[in-house]
Amino acid sequence: MFDFDEFVDRTGTGSTKWATRAPAVKQAGMVPLSVADMEFRCPVPVREAIRRAADHGVYGYTYADDAYHDALAGFMKRRHGCDIEKDWVLVVNGVVSALGVAVRALSEPGDAVIIQPPVYAPFLDAIEANGRQPVFNRLLLTDGGCEINFPEFEHLCTDKKVKLFILCSPHNPVGRVWTRRELERLADICAEHGVVILSDEIHADIILPGHRHTSILAIPQASFNSAVLMAMSKSFNLAGLACSEAIVPNAELRGKIARQQAMDHAFGMTYFARAASIAAHTECDGWLDALNAYIAENFAFMRGFLGERLPMFRLSKLEGTYLAWMDMRSLNMEDGALKAFLANEAKLALTMGDWFGQGGSGFTRWNIALPRPLLADALERLAAAVDGLGERNVP
Repeated sequence: MFDFDEFVDRTGTGSTKWATRAPAVKQAGMVPLSVADMEFRCPVPVREAIRRAADHGVYGYTYADDAYHDALAGFMKRRHGCDIEKDWVLVVNGVVSALGVAVRALSEPGDAVIIQPPVYAPFLDAIEANGRQPVFNRLLLTDGGCEINFPEFEHLCTDKKVKLFILCSPHNPVGRVWTRRELERLADICAEHGVVILSDEIHADIILPGHRHTSILAIPQASFNSAVLMAMSKSFNLAGLACSEAIVPNAELRGKIARQQAMDHAFGMTYFARAASIAAHTECDGWLDALNAYIAENFAFMRGFLGERLPMFRLSKLEGTYLAWMDMRSLNMEDGALKAFLANEAKLALTMGDWFGQGGSGFTRWNIALPRPLLADALERLAAAVDGLGERNVP
């Protein structure tokens, strides 16, 4: 019904992922597995909605109207069990932009902000670029995954300088889908110490079988001191339309973010984004379910390949997102050397683990939202490159 095995050539489209490949990867014509957009066409209803919007011929200033809000609210209720109100929603021109807006709105220069590395690099950028102090609650590496260091987290929250906690849920890059119990514990700690939660839930719809995303919006003790950032970009491969939402139940926090948003002119309802969002949130549940199944099958294929051909590398268990986190420390290479080896010998464009901060060195993040034959080709090239090293670096 849905063809996720179709190859879509993005050459000449201005694709960030394709245009920024290392020269060796680009020269070889290899598909990159780096930047977190997908190599799949958007769902048919979205493409048809955009075509209809294009045919209209007038692409003027566009408002987040009732049709947009009703579609979003219906999707949030249907997919996540969350009842949201129109007044809670601020439309922003991308989650990264929203991160900066929220950091400026919910803290002051010199305040401390907790993040949980290894984590999406713009979290740290948004903190440091705005004169705030990053505080690190590094995730604990376990057998096959990562866990939160709760005693350390609670200790950090006792510091009066800590005003904000940026949560990545599901977590990029380690692929964890936090359980309700974990989120309740985080919420209790933050509530006790007056720390506001900024929850980036952009990957909330990419959840593998056996797991369930719980939004901070669904945790009662977090409702008064949290803001949730969401977007259709990851779920439906619409990142180029630059549209996201900050969902903020608390009127005081929402007012702070809205005022900062106005100061930054960070508004985000573009003409085509409105049409795409309404279609995505009302007509594409079946496509999304099929996508999640395909991602799960890709990960199972990848895990099986490594077990048979490259057992020296370990994958963290993937619970959500389409981003696989691979431990390649057994190669005993510095990050720069590892990047060069992967680009020049395996012709692989990946996101290197050190980009995610503490705990990322020696890891790589693989975007596995691509046709399985292309994933198989990438893994074969990795195996051949590792075989070419001989025995000198591989235990």
